[in-house]
Amino acid sequence: MRVRSISLIVFAAIAVLSTAITAAEPASKISPKIAWYGTLATGLEEAARSKRPILLVAAAPHCLGVPGIW
Repeated sequence: MRVRSISLIVFAAIAVLSTAITAAEPASKISPKIAWYGTLATGLEEAARSKRPILLVAAAPHCLGVPGIW
């Protein structure tokens, strides 16, 4: 029981410290977020403008047990 309590305290301390360290990083070190575009046309426009590739994720409503993302 004592080992379990100590393990829980150590885990909680690591979680708190890692959150504090991550929150303290300057904005310049944070990687840019993923930009989502609602249409293929706007995604292609941005890809052409930025000269970067895109990842297309297509989806459809679920139908008869077939998953919607392919």
